[in-house]
Amino acid sequence: MSLIEMVDQVSKEEKLNRILDYLEELKNVLADVVQEYEEEEAPEETVDLLTGALDAVEDAHDVILDVIEDNDI
Repeated sequence: MSLIEMVDQVSKEEKLNRILDYLEELKNVLADVVQEYEEEEAPEETVDLLTGALDAVEDAHDVILDVIEDNDI
């Protein structure tokens, strides 16, 4: 099921929990990609950009987790 399909079918709390799961999976995959680029000695700019993207995903994950925990969802 895509993220768009799920938006209309569940409560906001469940949406946040599902988004959190998707972000966790995305963090893991992106971390692996960053590591692969580092191992291949890709240009530093490329690794920095990917690392920035990973940081942004981690930040989004943390914010949603804070919301969930603050609201005892």
